[in-house]
Amino acid sequence: MSVLDERDFSALRRRIGDAHLEQRLIAQADHAQWRRGRGRVHLENFGALIRAVHVGLRVTGLAAWGRRNALALTVRQRRLALSDLPPAFDGLRILHLSDLHFDGSPGFGQHIARTLVGHSFDLAVITGDYRFHTHGGYAHLASELAALTPALACRFGVFGILGNHDLIEMVPMIERAGVRLLLNEAIRLEQDGAAVWLVGLDDPHFFGLHDFEKALRGVPADAFRVLLAHSPELLPEAAAHGIHLYLTGHTHGGQICLPGGFAPYMNINCHPDLISGAWRYGAMHGYTSAGVGASGVFARFFCPPEIVIHELAVAQ
Repeated sequence: MSVLDERDFSALRRRIGDAHLEQRLIAQADHAQWRRGRGRVHLENFGALIRAVHVGLRVTGLAAWGRRNALALTVRQRRLALSDLPPAFDGLRILHLSDLHFDGSPGFGQHIARTLVGHSFDLAVITGDYRFHTHGGYAHLASELAALTPALACRFGVFGILGNHDLIEMVPMIERAGVRLLLNEAIRLEQDGAAVWLVGLDDPHFFGLHDFEKALRGVPADAFRVLLAHSPELLPEAAAHGIHLYLTGHTHGGQICLPGGFAPYMNINCHPDLISGAWRYGAMHGYTSAGVGASGVFARFFCPPEIVIHELAVAQ
């Protein structure tokens, strides 16, 4: 297990505050001991069950097929018309990656990078979960990040958040690789005198340390707001805080589904319609990525991994 050195610890403490840092570290220690978090039972934390799935896939001969499916990355492009989008941002292209789980397959960072060749975008966002397991070390992820981040270079930069697989200690490593993490923080993106605010929350699903009030401190009341949250479980709160576009993941779209994409298990506390794809909640638009990687087992069935490019347009 890697730990923060004194300089990184002090910098993180100044940045997010003692209360947030202490709560995160306590929650992580509790999880390491008891493998528990907020909400419903987390099957990915039951080692015996995961081993049984591994054995079942090998015995049935499905393991190789599932792995091929997990490596078959798809780039989806979608256009979204938004009435409140500042005209200066008409045509803004947002690359959305989620649930990378790099170490599910060695060299996965480079595999993602190769998939992005030939695609253009103005802003890149990552909605959490960089490692495969929810426990253990993470230093080995540095090489995967180093292989991927050059392919994410774009005009507005690369921003991300932490997911339920991610430790607060990972922040310096991820940011040194070129991903600016938003830890209950917001950043202003400016173009031709207009602005869009990118708002990022700490993991709401497992650690429950999201804080809208802190994240939105200093954001103008009439600002156009794009939210990065690891799971889609915050709809009422997000709508109440004036979010226009909510980008999320966590669900993997079910990852192991039945024909037709039906997911027997959803590791999320929200309506089934939110498990993947585009949705709307009142005036707020949202998209739940089916994810790039896989966790528990590196396999997918009837639920392809995806990279999404959202092209924003001003509604006429």
